[in-house]
Amino acid sequence: MMLAAGLILAGALGLQPVHALVASDYRSARPVLVHRVAPGDTIALGFLHSVEQCWVLDRLRVDGDFSMVVVETEFASSRTGLPYAAFGQERYQREGDRFRIRNMHRRVPEIFQWVAGPYRNTLQINDNPQIRLSTLAGDTLLHIRIRKMSALSWSWLKARSYWHHRSNDHG
Repeated sequence: MMLAAGLILAGALGLQPVHALVASDYRSARPVLVHRVAPGDTIALGFLHSVEQCWVLDRLRVDGDFSMVVVETEFASSRTGLPYAAFGQERYQREGDRFRIRNMHRRVPEIFQWVAGPYRNTLQINDNPQIRLSTLAGDTLLHIRIRKMSALSWSWLKARSYWHHRSNDHG
């Protein structure tokens, strides 16, 4: 009787909804990063701009609908392919040798980002350690988004990305 109750409870818990930031290798759809997120969590994506060769840092927040919202971008140049102006209620500021656009509220359903060692792509969620994205997937196009799934699916994806990363480290 206790075993049956335990199995029912475990099954019910496995069906609970979970929201996770999932970064997948676009070509293979293989998840390389799976991290549970909640409203108010922050995400920082950094990279070396391919043309201007300057550091760019985008800060995002997870909103109450579990959407990613760009809230700020920071960069060292305002030339080719980089921001040049603020829109609406946004504030464009120069701080020493850096530029920032603050008070942004740009909702992005998903992000496609080319990741390669020379671009030093990074991802940081809240105050967790910064992750060098090329160490997870090599040189590839990453598809980054927040997905709603069951706790069981989240556990499976998390384990799959962990074991793949681990086998690449030790294989």
